Amino acid sequence: MNRTDRLFAITLELRARQYTRAEDLAAQFEVSVRTIYRDVEALCEAGVPVVSTPGYGYSLAEGYFLPPLILTADEAGALLLGATFVAEQLDAPYAEAVASARKKVTKILPEATRQEVDSLLDSLRFVGRVRGHAPAVAERLAVLRRAVQDHEIVHIAYHARQGEPTQRDVEPHGLVQVAGVWMLMAYCRSRQDMRAFRLDRMDDLRPTGERFQQRPVSMRRPPPLELGPVEVRVLFAPDVVRWAREDRPAVFVAEEPHADGVVMVFRPRAEHELVSWLLGWGAAAEVLSPLAMRQTVAAAARALAERYNAVPAHEPR
Repeated sequence: MNRTDRLFAITLELRARQYTRAEDLAAQFEVSVRTIYRDVEALCEAGVPVVSTPGYGYSLAEGYFLPPLILTADEAGALLLGATFVAEQLDAPYAEAVASARKKVTKILPEATRQEVDSLLDSLRFVGRVRGHAPAVAERLAVLRRAVQDHEIVHIAYHARQGEPTQRDVEPHGLVQVAGVWMLMAYCRSRQDMRAFRLDRMDDLRPTGERFQQRPVSMRRPPPLELGPVEVRVLFAPDVVRWAREDRPAVFVAEEPHADGVVMVFRPRAEHELVSWLLGWGAAAEVLSPLAMRQTVAAAARALAERYNAVPAHEPR
C-alpha cells in the first residue's frame, strides 16, 4: 500500500471509531508507530482535523464527515432563490457570501439537475429590492446587523412624524422587514421598553462600544404593533374598496358592511398616521367618526384646496 492510500485508509479508520490508538493503526497497516505519527502529522497539515487525546488515541473532530446532500431541482432552486433574495435585501458581506454559496451548491449538482435549476431561476425573478431602500438604509443595516450579533448598544437620533428628533441609546435585538420597510427591534433605555425603530428614520447612528445582556425576546414573533385608544371609522365607496383593502395601513383593525360601501375601522396612535392616506382617496373615503378626526381631515383638505386655488408667484415653465 502506498502512502496516499494509507492516509486515506487511516482517515476512514478514524471515522469508523470514536478513538483509535497509534499502535492499533501501526499493526493494521504493518508499519511502525513512528510512521503513523508522521502520517497523522501529514493529515493535519492537509487540513484533516485529527484530535489526539492522551490515554485514548486519535479521533476526528465532530462534523468533519457530513452525510452527502442529495437535492432535487426544486430544492436546489428554492435554496438559490432564497439566497438571491437575501443578497438583494442585505448588505455587501451577505451578497458576497451568497455568491460563494451559490458556486458551491451549483458545483455539487449533477449536470441534469443543474440544467433544471438554471431553467427555474430563469423563470422566476425578484425585481430590485422590496420597495427599494436608499444607500443610507443599507449602511445602517450593515452597522445594526453587526451590533445585533455583538450585543452592542447603539446611539441613534430618531425622527417621529412630529416634533424634534430624540436621542436614544438602544439595545438591538433583531431586524425585521415589514412590508418592505426595515425595522430594528430594540430595547429603548430612555423608554425602558421594547420598541420598533424604522431604519429610514434614524440619524447619527453610532455603536457605543458598550455591551448588553440579551433580554428574553423572541424574534420569531415580534412585539405587536401599538394601537391607539380611539377607533376611526371610515366609509369607502364600493369602487375603491378592493384597492383600499390592498393598501390599508397597519393600524387597520376591522371591516364592517355598509349600504354605501364598506366601513373600515382603524386605531392610529396619532391622527397624522391616517390623514395623508385618507386624503389620497379623495371623495371616495369619508370619516364617519370621531368628530375630531373628521374635522382634521376637512381642515387638511381645505388647506390643500387653498394652496391650489392661490395664484402661483411664478408660472411654471
